[in-house]
Amino acid sequence: MQDIKKRLSGFLEALTSERFFFYYIVFVMISLPVSEIFDEMHSNRFMSQPIIVEMAGYLGVFAFIVHFLKHQKIKYYLSDLLYFLLFVFAIVSAMLSQNRYDTFHGFFYDEWLSNFFGYFSLMLAGTMIQDKQMRKKIINVFILVTVIQTTFAVLQTCGIYLRECYYDSSLIMELRRCYGLTQHSNWYAGFSVLLFACTSGVFLYTSNKVTRNAAYIISLLSFYTLLCAEARLAWVGIFAYLLFIVISLAVMKLKGLEKEKFLSILKRFGLLLAGMTAVVAFVILVCGKITGKISQTSNEISQASDYSNTDALATGRMYIWRYGLEGVRGHWLFGVGLDNYRDVFFKSPSYYKGMPTQGKGHNEYFHYFVTQGIFQLITYLTLMVYTAVTGIRNVIHNDDKEERFINWILLGMFFGYAAQACFNSSVVNIVPYFWITVGMCLTKKNQRCFGYRKEKKAAGK
Repeated sequence: MQDIKKRLSGFLEALTSERFFFYYIVFVMISLPVSEIFDEMHSNRFMSQPIIVEMAGYLGVFAFIVHFLKHQKIKYYLSDLLYFLLFVFAIVSAMLSQNRYDTFHGFFYDEWLSNFFGYFSLMLAGTMIQDKQMRKKIINVFILVTVIQTTFAVLQTCGIYLRECYYDSSLIMELRRCYGLTQHSNWYAGFSVLLFACTSGVFLYTSNKVTRNAAYIISLLSFYTLLCAEARLAWVGIFAYLLFIVISLAVMKLKGLEKEKFLSILKRFGLLLAGMTAVVAFVILVCGKITGKISQTSNEISQASDYSNTDALATGRMYIWRYGLEGVRGHWLFGVGLDNYRDVFFKSPSYYKGMPTQGKGHNEYFHYFVTQGIFQLITYLTLMVYTAVTGIRNVIHNDDKEERFINWILLGMFFGYAAQACFNSSVVNIVPYFWITVGMCLTKKNQRCFGYRKEKKAAGK
């Protein structure tokens, strides 16, 4: 009996270790694209990925319950509190849903309650990774995922694919837009912002010449497929990322980064911009893309300026947001129901059979508000602001140069994805990578625990 208790205690200890959370994150990152490859080889699409995140959700919740029960004297951080609040408000939203059947039984690109458990747990698992080598390995896994996704996306520009795209198939296939292993070009474009920020960040900051050159090639291929996805939301993400890099360079200069290192990064940034310019020229002149989207943007702005068709602005997003605002009235505390955005159309007085509806808000922040309510939105935005502030503070004040650049790469990924999320949807095969990024920015050695000031004051005495 004593032996069984000892083994059980050892198992639970391993389940809450930093190494377990590392493998937990890596497994999800790699299994999502790999499972999609096997799905498509067997004439299926987008079947395994939601289930993998669901499994990660249940496992993650169990692991953290064990963690907090087993280590009762551990320090607590704001990320722990936000994890708990995200968890609670998601459950309340699901239980108070105006359409419980769709909330709990939806499929396709619907997000289940268990998927949200997976997102939140992946974030908290990221905060547990404090070992620098493990953090570097996770960035390497991001590069591996970029290679997998970009390989299939490049082939798609040539008309070579395992299975045709599941959503908006005729349009995407006809125009040879990239969708990688995500099943929609918009999803792939948003994901590519995160992946491009990672690989180009490695190119900018790494000191290893082989890694640097490989990262440069991979980042430009990723940027090429991003443009070939023809989604303007990705342009927003890339602009935000480049702006972040420019501000970062200014901060480096002000904070007195070694002149040689600063000039090296500045030269690489110039080379990156030159490569991106060449890719843009190739995509326009050879592939015949982008110009159509520029014309579409001009037409939408023209129509909106004379108020003739404001609903069409941003490819119909104004229409989606307008119904969301109308539908959330009376449900603003906890939303209309977890990931049940389509209900705002069905419950509208102006609804008629056959009118266009949408299951996503096409703005992740707005989607949280409409489906999960104001409390969840405040919690989510608090997490976003806290991530940015914590990441920036540790980039500026970190004495470990290598750790500083790891944080810089992660922050670039964070800001790029957060910007494109203003026009994109949270989907189960993409957003886990962002939650991992958030957690990695909030590694607990970068945070200050509750009672930090009191401890510091006591130590001073």
